[in-house]
Amino acid sequence: MPRKLKQNNGGQGAITGRQAVADAKSYIIISQLPADAYRKYVEDANKSQVTGFTFVVISIIHVAGGKITEENLWHHLRRLGLYENEESHPILGNVKLALEGLVQQRYLQKEKVNGPEGSTLYYELAERALDGALGDRIKEYVTQIVQKDFTSLVAD
Repeated sequence: MPRKLKQNNGGQGAITGRQAVADAKSYIIISQLPADAYRKYVEDANKSQVTGFTFVVISIIHVAGGKITEENLWHHLRRLGLYENEESHPILGNVKLALEGLVQQRYLQKEKVNGPEGSTLYYELAERALDGALGDRIKEYVTQIVQKDFTSLVAD
């Protein structure tokens, strides 16, 4: 089972207006299995809802240009019935912790930016979400959804 290791060089040091924390060296393991073999031997059908949550969050951030404020992300998630103060979601449990889990799994990274109006927290795509195969699938699915929505608008 071939695997690809990518080095993650954590924080980049202090940048004006930003707070960056230097992380210890870590590596991201990305499966090189073909999609059908991955589905058959690796994916867990019981976790499909969590995978769906991951896909939705990554898609929202992708459509926003790869980076979004925490406030705007929660705005979109609320439209889907997911609330930051919900601690007993039937699938995700604490929704805010589920989102934090995506940061820990390196799908997302958080960045706190200090500005004249106070600090703003941003979420942006991290190594696992920027993987070529995943990025291509997200683009494909988002394009399909947008085309369906456009087609239904034209039909109305």
